[in-house]
Amino acid sequence: MDRLRRELWRHKHSANLWAVEVSARDESLLACSGPFTPRVAQVVALDELAYGRGPTLEWLRGRRAEFERYDASAETGSGREIDVPRAGAVSEEAVDALLTEARRLTRAEAGTVYLREPAGLRFVAAHNEALERRHGWAEARRRLTDGSLPLDERSIASYVLLTHRPVNMPDAYDVRVDEQPYVFNPAWDLMNDYRTRSMLSLPIRDGRGDVVGVLQLINARDEAGALAPFSAAAEDAVGVLLVGWSQRLG
Repeated sequence: MDRLRRELWRHKHSANLWAVEVSARDESLLACSGPFTPRVAQVVALDELAYGRGPTLEWLRGRRAEFERYDASAETGSGREIDVPRAGAVSEEAVDALLTEARRLTRAEAGTVYLREPAGLRFVAAHNEALERRHGWAEARRRLTDGSLPLDERSIASYVLLTHRPVNMPDAYDVRVDEQPYVFNPAWDLMNDYRTRSMLSLPIRDGRGDVVGVLQLINARDEAGALAPFSAAAEDAVGVLLVGWSQRLG
């Protein structure tokens, strides 16, 4: 069995850091997680991260010459906490526009944007066509944004925020709790006579690379308007949208 080691790599051009798994036998790149800022790297535990493969790993492999090993212990300064966007630092109109565009790209019936606060995740924007038709826009928004989401719950949104990994589920109810580190809570569906099927959740980063929120899209539709899973192309399109939008968060 190939032994591996985990280390941080620094991208020379952007200064972002990536946690990587490297083969101790032949130095090949096996998996990755990130990117992170240097401040985050000081507090992140490499063994606790979820390491992914796929297109991102291939991107890193193809640009290995642009990276150098990074020693987090060499950083000076006492700051060790991830900054959280201040309430009001991003306008609700801007967040609502982001959600609208993400839904357009994926034909999603509904969606939510959460931003991180010290106590958890705050609902900043939420759309749901079914509830808006049934109750009107104002009442639908009240039902969708009431309360906040604690980070200590095994929710999909908190998993995405803490691991920096997207989650794409064809059916939210078809998730085995013994196979995944997160669970889908159907309580909101039951309370509002709604049925969540496909779900796509992606991390929102600020301009420095910190994950400061989560974009969650619900119930994609195909060209005929029938409910469908979120395709890989749709996930990539929303990812590109979030990269551009992150610059608004400084």
